[in-house]
Amino acid sequence: MKGRFSIAMLMAGWLFAHASGVSAQQPSAVVMDFTGKGGDKARIQVIRALRDRVTFAKKSAAREVLAKKGLSASSVAGRAAVASELPVDYVIWGSIRGRGSSARAKIRIAGPKGKEITSREAGPPGTSKGNARIQKASLSLLAKALATAPPQSSRQKRAEARKTAPAAAAPAVVAPAVVAPVAAAPSSAPTAELEEPVAIEISARTSADAYAPYVTLLGGAGGRLRTIEVNIDDGSGGTSTRKYESGVYLDIVFRLEVRPLAKHRTPGIRGFALEADGDFGVGLDTQPPGSTTRLDTKAWRVLGQVGYFHRFTKGELGGLIGIGFDRLQLETNGFLPSIDYLFLRLGPAYRHIFIERTLHLRVDAGFRYPFSYGDLSNTFGEAKGFGFDAALTIGGELDLGFAYAARLSFDYFKPQFSGFEGATLPPLPGAAQGRDATDLGISFHVMLGWAF
Repeated sequence: MKGRFSIAMLMAGWLFAHASGVSAQQPSAVVMDFTGKGGDKARIQVIRALRDRVTFAKKSAAREVLAKKGLSASSVAGRAAVASELPVDYVIWGSIRGRGSSARAKIRIAGPKGKEITSREAGPPGTSKGNARIQKASLSLLAKALATAPPQSSRQKRAEARKTAPAAAAPAVVAPAVVAPVAAAPSSAPTAELEEPVAIEISARTSADAYAPYVTLLGGAGGRLRTIEVNIDDGSGGTSTRKYESGVYLDIVFRLEVRPLAKHRTPGIRGFALEADGDFGVGLDTQPPGSTTRLDTKAWRVLGQVGYFHRFTKGELGGLIGIGFDRLQLETNGFLPSIDYLFLRLGPAYRHIFIERTLHLRVDAGFRYPFSYGDLSNTFGEAKGFGFDAALTIGGELDLGFAYAARLSFDYFKPQFSGFEGATLPPLPGAAQGRDATDLGISFHVMLGWAF
């Protein structure tokens, strides 16, 4: 019985020693910052890929070393100092080039001397496929680094640290300073002091990156065509029509789209959107039928909306609600008054993404409920009605933040007039008993701008 117990104890001891030996051989590394937009996302994927194969040292400790020595992680001397002081087998760093779906993370691994061993590009960071590619590349780079520059044992690391320590002090003083600190031996330090869990890394992102707004500002020009027909009583029991045709005129347009929570940690609120549109006509005038006089004419529109978009793999679907104002201002005449629509707009929108951020197609549709018709009601009787609109937009962003869009849209109003009680017309130019009207506008705009 005692013999069996002794054999079991010997086997347990051998297994413990073997496990300790294997653990001691696990390489150590520090993952420095990845420069460029999306660098934090790429860095997190590297850590996730290697966390079961590498013992991580704290990035903050590496920063302290660099600050103390006045060096940078981009230099060989800086990486060598980090590898020696922490000490670690490998220093991992990198950078991001490009934007959106064309973004790529360049992952680099240096050995204890600070010289680059191997590197590879993968991405884009932030997408499921891109993150998987970054993790796969990280594992491949680690395997190559292990084959090219195998990790040192803890004893070798301490010996290297002694060689690089200042030699000016007396041996009796230096020896305790080098050998005594526990932090110099990774195997004896608490795991939490050296490892850098992914969860901590995610929460450690800077607030400027985690909550940065996504803004698109566009401006451009195009053409607009507007046709208005008003049906009125002709005074003999019949109906006559007053028709306004603007012809194609130059229209200057502006658009602002803001996603203030686009990078929030909570995915469910990232789709909150604010949008504003405005345009005005240039060089527009009106010639009433049967007259040679040209009337000074001004046209402008604004629309502000709030909404929410739910993101899918290749698109996003949402809805918007807002208030708009559409004004056609005509010089006083006896043909057609100025028209003002103050309206509520409500409608869905869908954006299909062909190339992430670079090329998308957006479709909008909306119902319009006017609160006010301005002088149109004063001239033809109290008005009630409805309207709707639709738009098709192709747009996107390029690597430097340059944004573009081309939009084809139309809007339509259908007022219904109740006329004047007792058929008594007000003393206004062109006043008549109105029946109904149609107001159709068609626009095409090309816009350029900036997204950030």
